[in-house]
Amino acid sequence: MHVVVFRDRCERVIRIVFDDARATAVAYRDDEAIGALDLDDDGGDAVRSPSLTRLYVEPAYRRSGIAHTLLACASREFGRPIRIDAGARDWPDTPAWSTLCRCLEYEGLVVVRRAALR
Repeated sequence: MHVVVFRDRCERVIRIVFDDARATAVAYRDDEAIGALDLDDDGGDAVRSPSLTRLYVEPAYRRSGIAHTLLACASREFGRPIRIDAGARDWPDTPAWSTLCRCLEYEGLVVVRRAALR
């Protein structure tokens, strides 16, 4: 388990606690959980990228860089991009989600698999 501390776009101090054993991360402001990320590491396969299974940020904290930081830190921890299977789950169909995925993909931090789109 380890912690990353950063300031979001609103200058709030955010602490992200990573649980390496469970491939999860929780974002906190003070002691309040404001975001979470869950990954499926496919049994630790070194070739296949871990898959995003859940990403949530409280509405009051959205558009502040928290989701981006959660995914970026997770990608760096695993040493490879995080896989987002666009058709496998009901991800948000919003401009904010599309922008987040596009930016992270451009940075090489995620791989968005669009082949299974509805």
